[in-house]
Amino acid sequence: MASTEDDRQVRISKIAGRYLVFDIDDVAYIRRQHGICAVFTGTMPQNPTQNVFLGLPLELYAEDAKMLLDRKVAYIADDPLEHLTQLKSMDDETRKSYLQSIKTQRRTAQLVFNEAKAQSMAKHKDKRKPKQPQPPVVVPTELPLSASSADDVAAAVDQEEEGGAESLLESSSSKPVKTDSSTPPQKPLVKEKLPAITPTTSNAMISNGTSNPDVENHTALPLYSYLNERGYFITPGLRFGGDFSVYPGDPFRYHAHYMANSYGWDEKIPMLDLVTSGRLGTAVKKSFLMGGQKPATENSEAGELRAFCIEWAGM
Repeated sequence: MASTEDDRQVRISKIAGRYLVFDIDDVAYIRRQHGICAVFTGTMPQNPTQNVFLGLPLELYAEDAKMLLDRKVAYIADDPLEHLTQLKSMDDETRKSYLQSIKTQRRTAQLVFNEAKAQSMAKHKDKRKPKQPQPPVVVPTELPLSASSADDVAAAVDQEEEGGAESLLESSSSKPVKTDSSTPPQKPLVKEKLPAITPTTSNAMISNGTSNPDVENHTALPLYSYLNERGYFITPGLRFGGDFSVYPGDPFRYHAHYMANSYGWDEKIPMLDLVTSGRLGTAVKKSFLMGGQKPATENSEAGELRAFCIEWAGM
């Protein structure tokens, strides 16, 4: 990693109202240290229609972004504004430095490709069966010539000695070409061929922490932080009929235990929502969790958060 985890500042790019992380080291850091999974949204240009194995960038909830800001481990950058500002004010030294960083990434990619190719060739070489030795072919050194063929060969040799024709076994291109011995032969210049890459970040061009816009629409932050601080991992819960899917550990190792919805402290919850959410959660082998935080008053800050689980019995 470029920096240690103690002083790492995750760059969150705000683009069209969405909070995106483009650096793979930042993605690994927030997942390992802060239990934030979020959602990968990127596809490869070679296969843009596939939606099974997505990649960078990582899209965060507004609650994710706000929580990382509160913990002082991230900053939010207004990417469109910063790119335009930096491109207009870029000097020659900064431009050369950025192009050099791109070239370094291309060389690194070339080394990775070469290493993978060498490993693949070595793997297939071990699996390849050895060829069976072929019996030697005996070629006679002298073949008997008929009278007519002997006369034809003698006539061809005589004609070649007189210089009247070229040899039948020698083409014009195989004749030695006279060169000037005083000038050494020039080797053609070979241009370094490096693979084309698409940079995932512009960190080499844009400085850190130049802007820090506010995070909007983080209404479920109290419940989200409440679960995250207790070691739960949270992912989108739309496919299970809730706001969040709540896991007791990393989703790579565990199934979700809860589907969670956040409500206001004084918000009225229709009985139909409780019944449908409870039955749906039980049908997908999960408990339905709902929670809300006591609002702040003039004399006190935001109060405690209460959460309840509903599980339908008899199904």
